[in-house]
Amino acid sequence: MARAAVLCSLGMVTLRLIWSGGYGWFVQQRMQIPLLVAGVILLVLGLVEAWGASREERSDPTSIRRSAGPAVGLMLMLPLLVLIAVAPTGLGAAAAGRVDAYNPTDTAETFAPLPDAAEPPLKVLDFLGRAVWDSERSLEGVPVVLEGIVVNDPDAPDGFLLTRFMVSCCAADGIPLQVRLRGVTEPYADDTWVRAVVQWIPPDVPYEDQGDNWVVEAEVIRIEVGETPADPYESPY
Repeated sequence: MARAAVLCSLGMVTLRLIWSGGYGWFVQQRMQIPLLVAGVILLVLGLVEAWGASREERSDPTSIRRSAGPAVGLMLMLPLLVLIAVAPTGLGAAAAGRVDAYNPTDTAETFAPLPDAAEPPLKVLDFLGRAVWDSERSLEGVPVVLEGIVVNDPDAPDGFLLTRFMVSCCAADGIPLQVRLRGVTEPYADDTWVRAVVQWIPPDVPYEDQGDNWVVEAEVIRIEVGETPADPYESPY
C-alpha cells in the first residue's frame, strides 16, 4: 500500500499545482499538458496498485507482511507534504544574487518595429536585445513598459535592478534579466513586483567596450506596484 500512497500523492500534488497555476513557479507554461498527463498517469497507477494490493490481501492476509517494503520509503512523502503545506514561490532577489545576469550576445536578428502604442509593453529580454544590438536604436526616446521584481543594488542608490528570470525549461536553469532603473523616488522592498514605464539611457561608451561588468540602464517615468503575472518567467523561445 505504501507504493500506492506515494504514487497517488505524487499524482494529486501534480494535478493540484496545475489546477492552482503554481506549477508555473517551477517550469515553463508550455509544460502544462505534459504535467497534466503525468499527473493523471501517476494517479491511475496508484489506484491500480492500491486495488491490486487490496485484492491480494483479501485472498492471502499474510501477503501484506511478506511484501512490505522498508518504511524509509515513506520518507518520499515529506517533499510532497512541503508542497502541500507551503505556497510555491519562484525565483527572486536571493537567486538573482547567486547567478550572473544575462547579457545579450551579438545577433544578426532584425528587430521588428515597436508596437504602435504610446507606452508599448516589452519583454525584458527584448528590451535588452534592442538596447545592446539594435542598430536602428528603436528604444531611444521611446517610453516602454517593463514588468519584473525589485532587486536592490548598492550601485544604484537612486534606483534598483528591475529583474525578470529567463527560463528555458525549469526554474533550475533560470538566468536573471536585469535593467538598472534610475530616478526612483521612493524605496521598494526586494521581490516586489512592479510595472514600470521607463526610457532607455544610451551608454556614453558602447557596451562591448565596457568590459564584463556593465548593465543596461533606463530612466523611470512611472512605477506601479503590480500583481504577480500568470507567467512570472520569460522564455527565450
